[in-house]
Order: sequence, then C-alpha cells, then structure tokens
Amino acid sequence: MKIKTRGKNNLKKKGTKFKKGTKFSFQNLKIGYKFGAALLIVNILFVIATLIIFFQLNIGKNDIAEIHSQSERVRNMSRLATAIQTRDIDIADYINSGDKAFEKKFEQQQEEIVQLVDKLLAEANTDREKELLEDIRSMTSIIHSSFIKKIIQHVNNEDTLLANVSRKSSTIVRTDIIENVRELMDIVSEEEAALINSTTERMNGISLLLLTVNLVAIVIGLLLMFLISRRVSRSLHQLVEVTKDVAAGKLNVPAIQYQGKDEVGQLSTAINQMKDNIHQILSKVIDASNSLAQKSEELTIASSEVKEGNEQIANTMQELAAGSETQANGASELSEKMGEFVQMVQESENSGQIIENNSRHVLTLTDDGKVLMEKSVKQMKQIDSIVSQSVDNVKQLDRQSLEIQKLVLVIKDIAEQTNLLSLNAAIEAARAGEHGKGFAVVAEEVRKLSDQVSSSVEEITSIVTAINTQINHVVDSLGTGYKEVEEGTRQIEETGQKFTTIQQAVSEMAEKIAAISENLQEINENSNSMNTTIEGIASISEESAAGVEQASASAQQTAGSMDEVANHAKDLAALAEQLKAELKVFKL
Repeated sequence: MKIKTRGKNNLKKKGTKFKKGTKFSFQNLKIGYKFGAALLIVNILFVIATLIIFFQLNIGKNDIAEIHSQSERVRNMSRLATAIQTRDIDIADYINSGDKAFEKKFEQQQEEIVQLVDKLLAEANTDREKELLEDIRSMTSIIHSSFIKKIIQHVNNEDTLLANVSRKSSTIVRTDIIENVRELMDIVSEEEAALINSTTERMNGISLLLLTVNLVAIVIGLLLMFLISRRVSRSLHQLVEVTKDVAAGKLNVPAIQYQGKDEVGQLSTAINQMKDNIHQILSKVIDASNSLAQKSEELTIASSEVKEGNEQIANTMQELAAGSETQANGASELSEKMGEFVQMVQESENSGQIIENNSRHVLTLTDDGKVLMEKSVKQMKQIDSIVSQSVDNVKQLDRQSLEIQKLVLVIKDIAEQTNLLSLNAAIEAARAGEHGKGFAVVAEEVRKLSDQVSSSVEEITSIVTAINTQINHVVDSLGTGYKEVEEGTRQIEETGQKFTTIQQAVSEMAEKIAAISENLQEINENSNSMNTTIEGIASISEESAAGVEQASASAQQTAGSMDEVANHAKDLAALAEQLKAELKVFKL
C-alpha cells in the first residue's frame, strides 16, 4: 500500500510540471507535426515564389507583345514613307507619259496612305504622335487635291511646265511628310528602346528573385529539418542510454530531463516513472532480504542455545516463533510487492508498444512529406517549360526582325536602280539637246527622289539594326533566366533527396524503438521469474513457522526438532544470501 501511495505522489508531482506548460509550444507538438510544419513553411515559400514569377512572366509576355506592336508600327511607317515616295515618282511618270492608268493607281495609293495614317493614328500613344499624323493626313490631302485639280488638268491641256510646277509644290509637301514620318519613327524607336530596357530589367529582377527565394526556402527548410532531427536524435539517444542502464541494473542514473509533450516527452516520462517504481520496489526487496538474513542468523543461534540447555527452551522457542512469524509476514509482503512490480513492468511493456506504434505513424508522415516534395519538383519543371517557351517566342521575334532587314535591302536595291535610271535619263536628255530639257528636269527630280529614298533606307536600316540588337539582349536575358530556373529545379531535387535521407533516419529510429520494446518484454519475463523465486521464499518461511510450532508443542522432542530447525535456518540463510546476490545486479 505504501508503494502505491508514493507512486501516486510521484505522478501528481510530474503531472504538476506538465500543467505549468499548458500554453501552446512548438516543443509540445508531435514529431510528425514538427516535420510537417517545416515542410509547410518550405512549400509556402515555393508557392509564393511561383506566384510572383508567374505574374512577372505574364508582365514580361505583355511587354514582348508591346515590342512586337511597336515593331509593327515601325513597319507601317516605313510602308507609309515608301508609298508616299512611290506616289511622287508615279506623278512624275504621269506628267511625262499622260497615261490614264496612273490616275487610277494614284487613287489606290491615296487610299492605301489614308488607311496607313488612320491605323497609325489609332495606335498613337502621345499627343505629339497624333499631331504629326494629323499633319501627314492634311498634307496628303493637299497633294491629292493638287493632283486632281491641277496636275490632271495641266496634263490634259498638255501643259507640262505648269504640271511640273504643281508637282514641285507637291514635292515640297512630300518632303515635309517624310520628315514627319522620320520623327514618328524616332519617337516609336525611343518608346521601343525604353520598353526593351524595362523588359530586360524585369527579367533580371525575376532571375534575382527566383534565386533569392529558392536559397531562402532551401536554407530555412534545411535549418528546420536539421534542428528538429538533431533534437529528436539527441533525446532518443539519451532515452536509449537510460534504458540500457536500467536493463543493466543501474537504477541510480539521473532522471531524463526533456521539455515537451511530444512522443519523446511522453516516453521520457514513462521511463522515469518506470525507473522510480523499480527503484522503490527493489529497495523494499533489499530491506526484506536483509531482515530475512538477520532473522535466519537469530534462528541459528537460538537452535544452538536450545542444544546447550533445556532451561532456555521456552524463551528460545518464543523468540524463534516470533522470528518465524516476522519472516513469514515479510515474505508474504515481499510476494505482494513483487506482484505489483510485475504488473508495473507489464504496463511499461504496453507503453513501449504504444511508442512503437507512434514511431511508425511518424514514419508514415515522413513518407507523405516525401510525396509532397516530389510534387514540388514537378511544379518547378513546369516553370522551366514556361520560361523555355518564352525564350523560343523572343527568338521568333528576332527572326522576324531579320526579315525586315531583308525587305529594307530590297528597297535599297530599288533606290539604287532608280538612281541609275535617272542617270541614264539625264544622259539621254543631254543627247536630245533643247528637246530634252524637260526630260532632264524630270531625271534630276527622280535622282533626288532616289537619293532621299536611299537616305531613308539607311535610317530605317539603322533603326531595324538597333531593334535587332535589343531583341538579342532580351534573348540573352531570357536565356540567363532559363538557366536560373534550371538551377532552381536542380536545387529542389537535391532538397527532395535530403528529405529521403530524413525518412531513412526516422525509419532507423522506429527500429530502435522496437528494440526498446523487446527489452521491456525481457524485463517482464525476468520479473515473472523473480516473482516465482519470492513465492518459494514465502513457502519456505511458512514451513519454518510450522516447524517452530511443532517444536513449541512438544518439549520432549526439543533436541531432534532443534536439529531440524537449525537445518531449515541454514537453508533460509542460503536462500537469503542467494536473493541478495541476485539483487546486487541492481545499483540503487
């Protein structure tokens, strides 16, 4: 009964310690929840990084579309300039030939120019662009009106001189239109360059952000896993050492100090309670064995004294009866205590089974974490595919820019051929003498127009080359970002491999806990054996008491009975020594 009371007091004291820590604490979480929290933090960081990169890539995609739109505007402006130049040449050819087909062609050219101006006006981003396009529209109308109202009439009247004068006025307006187109192209080129620079900076920011978030996620994940694993490993190592000492009989080891209510904390509390209970029970057993040895010695002395004199038989028998009764009571009490000890060992064995089941649950959670890490690897591979597709799109834009360069080269060849044609026309006009002066004027205008076209083509070539250079920069930046994504994919795959290592470590921990459970089963079996031995001692004590009663009942048989009592006392002393020897295994 005393042992039960002390055990309850110990439980109350330990229960009081747990009540002090009822507030939420990371140490009180189960091991599986700790690893799950670490994995959740890493996954949240990766999800945040993925969302940020997704939005940034969408913005970059819009910028690339805007660059493509700006390039299309430049091409439309180039087409506008070419159409205006071509129309001016056709006016000169019409004045010289009087062919009515040029009138219809002029109307088609006018319609094309108006459509291009309307389209560019709809795409204009600034007031200056709109102002220039409105000027171009009005000046185009002036040229159209001059051609319809003046040049056609002069040609019909065969007044070539007035027709050329009207055309010269149109040429001046055409020059102003070309200047406006050049200014428009400069404005659009500046906008496109600014947009390309913005896209490049954004892509660099995406690469830096991706690298930073991945490094932070990996460092935090590894740090959390390392701290949790080290704490669990140290605590389990301490538990293993204490259980080994208890199994070896060293019950004087210090109590396990662990702050927390997870599986390790529960196991620590159970082992501390088991060690304290075993210590109390064995202390009682040692006291009883010492008392038993002492009483056995007294019984031996009493039997010797009976042999020496019958006068002291009565007193000696009384002392012997009292000693036998005490011995029997002690043996009975020892048997009861040992039964309680066996029951406590069985409860410890059951606790070991529960701990083993919990460790298997932790192993299952670790396997689930491994599956989640594999899903993160798949998501990074999808990001890698998206960036790769962006690189291919920008490269396609680069190829389209090269096609523009080819078109500019064709226009340049046409301008050179026109210049050569004007030179031949001037030579023929010189040969014609006085009759070729008008043709010489036309040839000179054609030459000037060819020179202007060549100059415009060179400027367009320079602009397209600059655009191509910027596109190459964007391709390089996207290529760098793609490499960073590949590096991030490789790093998260390495993190998955580390998580596999953690899963193997938890599996080993479960195996060690199973070994602890087996050791508790062995302790249970040894306790049953000890209980059997103590029951034998109680039986011998009862036999000794019966012998003493027989000796007291018959004084005539004192001598023979004392010999038998002496023999039993020696046997009892031997059993007491044997019990003490067995208890020396335990160090209290």
